[in-house]
Amino acid sequence: MIFRDRQHAATLLLERLRNYIHVDLVVLAIPRGAVPMGALLARALGCPLNLVPVRKVASPLAPEFALGAADIEGNFYPEDDVLELPQEQLRLWFKKSLDTIRHRDFRWRQALPRESLKGRHVIVVDDGVATGATMRAALMWARRKQPAQIIAAAPVASREGASVMRRFADHVECLDVPVHFAAVGEFYSHFEEVSDDEVCRILQSMAKIPRMNEITQTD
Repeated sequence: MIFRDRQHAATLLLERLRNYIHVDLVVLAIPRGAVPMGALLARALGCPLNLVPVRKVASPLAPEFALGAADIEGNFYPEDDVLELPQEQLRLWFKKSLDTIRHRDFRWRQALPRESLKGRHVIVVDDGVATGATMRAALMWARRKQPAQIIAAAPVASREGASVMRRFADHVECLDVPVHFAAVGEFYSHFEEVSDDEVCRILQSMAKIPRMNEITQTD
């Protein structure tokens, strides 16, 4: 399955996620690529958008290769096959990713403060799941916030990535799990990088939109 762009992918994914419409639903987007998708889903589902403060840890020598992922609280989730690498090198790469996500998260929270997830229904969305490293970190971070239910959602995932979603989420919605999977971008006709500035603009626009549950309470 090939998607035109992230908006197209999110529109198709929305049809699966309408089943989860709930008065206390939150969409959590994995930054940065999934933020435009998360915004479309949150608007359509009438719920708030927030970000999951996680980031892939990659080797500078091979940026597409995930060594694991880190969350803003300093937890590192390494891939099994990188544990034999020099520990000092791993710590340096982990610290670099941690510094980046903390810097970006501070800026993003100025545009849209983080919300409590306790007891709420949460959709964690990404634009694609390759190794599953970042999705695993996102789901484990969200789980520690004690939500009522976690739904992992992505337009496309590798078999390995789909297995991660099934293991760490309560429900999984994925449109395609192809046999051959090299990179997320190969399943999009247009797959431009999402900038920090674009993320901030999206969050600022979302902060101004009344939520479905707020409208109901007002009425």
